[in-house]
Formats: sequence, C-alpha cells, structure tokens
Amino acid sequence: MTKPAPAPFRVQIVTDAQLEYFREAVIGARHFGFETGRLEFVDRWLEHEMRGNLAALVRRDRVQGIVAPIHTEKEERRYAALRIPVVNISHTQIGSALPLVTQDDVAVGRLAAQHLRACGCRSFGFWGDPGRAYSEERLQGFRAELGLHGQAQALQVGSGPDGRMRAWLSRLVRPAGIFAVLDVGALGLMRTASQLGWRVPEEVAILGAGDDDFWVEFESVPLSSVRLPARSIGYEAASLLTELLERGPVSPPPCRRLPVEGIAARKSTDVIYAGDPAVARALRFIREQALRNPYVGEVARAAGIARTALQSRFRSVVGRTLLHEIQRTQLARAQELLTTTDLPLAMIAERCAFPNSQRFSVVFRQRLGLSPSAYRRQFRPAGLGGE
Repeated sequence: MTKPAPAPFRVQIVTDAQLEYFREAVIGARHFGFETGRLEFVDRWLEHEMRGNLAALVRRDRVQGIVAPIHTEKEERRYAALRIPVVNISHTQIGSALPLVTQDDVAVGRLAAQHLRACGCRSFGFWGDPGRAYSEERLQGFRAELGLHGQAQALQVGSGPDGRMRAWLSRLVRPAGIFAVLDVGALGLMRTASQLGWRVPEEVAILGAGDDDFWVEFESVPLSSVRLPARSIGYEAASLLTELLERGPVSPPPCRRLPVEGIAARKSTDVIYAGDPAVARALRFIREQALRNPYVGEVARAAGIARTALQSRFRSVVGRTLLHEIQRTQLARAQELLTTTDLPLAMIAERCAFPNSQRFSVVFRQRLGLSPSAYRRQFRPAGLGGE
C-alpha cells in the first residue's frame, strides 16, 4: 500500500514590497512550495496587522514557519519570540541570530572591482552603507580584489546622505570607477556627477548592485549593475525552512550564501580608460568582435599599430595578453549562457566562437577552475530547467 504524502507545512512568506530584490525572493520561495508540494502558503497578513501582535497572527492562521526580510535586532527579537522556525533573507545585520540565506557579498565586491578594472579604471570609489553586513562584505571583496593588483591605495570610500556626495566625488581623480552597494546610491552618484559637469561614463564609470528593473533604466544613461540571485535566495530559504520544520532547530543557526550571477553591463560603464589610444581601440574591437574569434592580426589592424608593438603595449596596460583578453570575453558570454539558458554545451561553444565543445571545456577549466557542466550546476539559479 502506498504511503500517503505528508501534509504540507503552513508557512508565511513576508515581503518587503519596496524592493524588487525581496519581491523576487518571494517568487522563488513560492516556486519551491509549488514544485515540492511541501508548503502551503498563508496569504492573509496585512501590513498594519504585522505591526501588531505577530504571535496572534501565527495562532490565528496556524502558521508553522516563516521566511521574512528581517533588517534590525528589534525585528529579529520579535520573530525569535514566536518559537517557530524563521529564515531571514535580509543580509543587513552583522551576526544574524536567525537562520539566514543571502548572496556571497564578498564575491559581489570582487566582481564589481573586476568589472571596473576591465574598463581600465585606475582610480576607484566605493559608496557604501556602513554597519550593514552586505555593505561591509562588499567593501571587503572590492578592496581585496584591488589589492591583488596593487591598487588598494587608489580606493576612496564614502557614505552618507546624497548631500555628502558632491564633496566626496570632487576628491576622486578622473577617470574613475565607482561601485555603489545599491542601485539607488549609484543613481544618486550619477546625478551628483552631472551637477559637477562630469560625463558618465566618459569621465566616471558608475556601477550599482541589485539590477532593479525600475532603477537601472531610470536615468538617461542606463545603469550597469551586479545581478543578485534574489529568486534563488527565496527558493533556498523555503528549502531551508522545510528542513528546519522536518528535522527541528539547528545550532548554530545555518547561514547559506549563494553565488552571484554576474554583471548586467549597460552604458554607465561602457568605457575603456586605457590611457593608450591604440590599446583602447584594441579593447573596444575585442569587446565587439570576440564572439567571431578574431585573429590577433585583425586586432592590431583595428588598433592601427604593428602586431608586436600592440602585444607589448597591451600587456603593459591591461596586464593580459591579447589572446587572454579575447578568451576572457568569450568565456564571460559562456558563463552567462550557462546560467541563464538550457542550451547544450556544444551550442554554447559554437556561440562563443570555440571550435568544438572539447576545446571549450579545456579552456573553461583552465581559466575558471571547473568544467562548464560543473559551473552550470553550481551557479545556475534555482528552479531553472536542466541541461
């Protein structure tokens, strides 16, 4: 006789509707419940109710577990007092006492620094939110990546209300690359730069984080932004909540950090500060033509100088060979296709200008340390179909 499926747990998924990040996390959590049948969602809590007695809401709706963005210690104490499993999806507090699912914010900072360095930036700014865990860790990663290349001393760190931005920006040496830990901060920097008469991205490249559809297209210069795995975070948070409901509490509270998904590059960082016009022409040609696998001689012709001279100057300015830069651009596109599509490896290899999937796999492993298939399994968003 077939054993009946266990009854689903009654859970509440709390949202912070002001940010797309948390709306996407709610969708991810609900998708987990729909796919597994392990969760039944209580959708009755209104905003004014949640400002009152949470325990009364839990009793009224027979809620057994909660996923919520919990931003402060006071909120954390309210949820902890409920004596039911609660998973936090807000990486705001340093040292959260509740189970937490978030992104790898150190990796966010590293990725931001890599992107701005690839633009040829030699002067850097970081506009943060001190005391917030996501900001402190993004600064840690940003500074560490610059330090690997001897550029940590070229970093200025700023924070505070928009009124402080003007004086802070004025101290930066142009051309500069600036990373703001949130998209809204990046927009404030863009407006302040415009007030100073600075051109974005010609004099200052600006990068945000969150890739919020509303904010990245808000200004006339679309904003480049680090894509965060919000939907995957919600999916994983619902999975963790289910584990806690099935097995009981765990000490210390688990913390799961998901890999970041890359950069959505737009006009605000569409620039190359090479300092060497020939190298700048070569970089732009590679960006535009890498997916048809150009020969080094073609790049030299586009740069307008002899091949040998370009190779020497390119390595001196960029720190990579021409071939390495072509492959880096091809692999960046491959990484995007691996994590956002179900295309087979042979088709991705073809689209990224590799002669076959075997050669693609060899180069991918050499440069990134794991195979394309392993990369796809590790970094694709939760809930996306298989290969």
